Amino acid sequence: MICRLTGRVVSVDEQAAVIEVGGLCYEVLVPASSVADLQRLVGNDVTLFTIQFLEGNPAGAHFLPRLIGFLSETERAFYNAFTRVKGISMRKALRAMAVPAHQLAAAIESGDERMLATLPEIGKRTAAQIVTDLRGKLERFLTPAAAPLPMREMTDAQKIALEILVQWGDKRADAQRWIAAAVEADPELTRPEDIVRAAYRVKHGAA
Repeated sequence: MICRLTGRVVSVDEQAAVIEVGGLCYEVLVPASSVADLQRLVGNDVTLFTIQFLEGNPAGAHFLPRLIGFLSETERAFYNAFTRVKGISMRKALRAMAVPAHQLAAAIESGDERMLATLPEIGKRTAAQIVTDLRGKLERFLTPAAAPLPMREMTDAQKIALEILVQWGDKRADAQRWIAAAVEADPELTRPEDIVRAAYRVKHGAA
């Protein structure tokens, strides 16, 4: 199973991104809320946390392999929870995720069926079902995850900090998100050592 994919963003439309990895291009279905971020990353490398599945009619014999990709492991975990709701298919969930996962989680936890009913393909009945099935189970998704910074937009100090974290054994995609969150919280961070410390505070939930 392909669970993570790192490569250059070639193009993005309303439903999918094309990611080039080693000369091969993969079409990756993405949630609606990630389209704008991925369009901003066209031409840059990105890591997507993926789900691989076979799409087709169970009554037939023709199945197509598909990939779904998310900008964070947290978003992927939310999607897995969201698709457990009766009536929420894999593609329907991607279209319904028109706002970030933490906003959806907040609406579900607060029982805001009116907001949920405004999502694409989610009517009043399905909104009520979502709240019934998931309310009280999504607290870990209430904190927004910072979108990764494209390498071309990182400062030299941020790139040095990233390499330090990778050398220390952290995954590049995780380190990049921690740095993004750290500099978003404190744009005055300019020294690699300060960025590293701030990134680790994010990692351990102290930022």
